[in-house]
Amino acid sequence: MADIFQEVDEDVRRDKAMALWRKYGSYVIIACVAVVLGTAGRVGWREYKAAQQAEESGRYVAAAQLLEKGDVAAAVTSFQSLAADASTGYGVIAKFQAATARLKSGDKTGALNAYDQIATGSGMDPIFQGLAQLQAVMLLIDDGAKDDLERRIAPLLADGSPWRYSGLELQAALKHREGDLAGARAAFKALSEDAAAPGGMRSRANQMLAAFGEE
Repeated sequence: MADIFQEVDEDVRRDKAMALWRKYGSYVIIACVAVVLGTAGRVGWREYKAAQQAEESGRYVAAAQLLEKGDVAAAVTSFQSLAADASTGYGVIAKFQAATARLKSGDKTGALNAYDQIATGSGMDPIFQGLAQLQAVMLLIDDGAKDDLERRIAPLLADGSPWRYSGLELQAALKHREGDLAGARAAFKALSEDAAAPGGMRSRANQMLAAFGEE
């Protein structure tokens, strides 16, 4: 009988922890988008200041307006066209926005393919390749195959990767999803105690540990 109550208690903790991940995991995406906009913005800022009516910036704004109005198909086409022939930072952002637009339309497979193309694209800055890999993992973290997710997370964990801590957080979330509570607890504990990890990530790790409860 005691074993039954223990199993129920573990299930409750697992559900509570996963609810926390779903609540705060979206902030990972928000933070990533902020990095893209900030970095790509610096790439194209001088061009934009020199000629605010430049053709590429105008095309980007037009595509963004289409997406805002809900004309997703046209927005995807416009972003893809801009990404194909842009020579400034707008082309980089357009690639990510095309993936975002596909996801907004419910085309998860299309969004995933778009991120994979960015991640493997020649001439792409490694920081953006890593971001695309991270976004792909975020799309799959709830229901993707374990082996596929482990393969996708692995490059994020490399020494020197700017996305290493995000990869560690996702690795911990995957352990939790798979029912490896001991492994998830250890991974989140390591994150919570790592002074070099971002403050928000340490805070989320502590909340996950609190949701797990005492061993």
